[in-house]
Amino acid sequence: MSMTDTVADMITRIRNGNLIRKDYVLVPQSKLIEDIAKVLKEEGFIKDYEIVKEDKRRYLKLSLTYYSETRKAITEIQRISKPGNRIYVQKDKVPVIKNGAGIAVISTSKGILSNKRAKEQGLGGELLFYVW
Repeated sequence: MSMTDTVADMITRIRNGNLIRKDYVLVPQSKLIEDIAKVLKEEGFIKDYEIVKEDKRRYLKLSLTYYSETRKAITEIQRISKPGNRIYVQKDKVPVIKNGAGIAVISTSKGILSNKRAKEQGLGGELLFYVW
């Protein structure tokens, strides 16, 4: 089965795993997904990630973060740019999410960055998704 939107698949797996409070979710591994996982880890939305091999396929095992029984690190995750409708932002129009409590994940010329890092480096790019 061919997958056209790997980012949307990753977001959906995280959202579903988070809803039922799973400790981890498995996402098909790719360089893009790995870079996104790195940003989510740096910003504290996931604990860690590792590459695991199952049935000759490689997956990224994302360990989800929970602060307590009632508080989750990810309360909402929303896809913005889609394959049929790409959304780009200029360096001076990079959004601030939930007054800094959330992040926007942006694909820039320097790689996948959070909105905070993109602003620091003066970069714009494709707005992939929001997390808060």
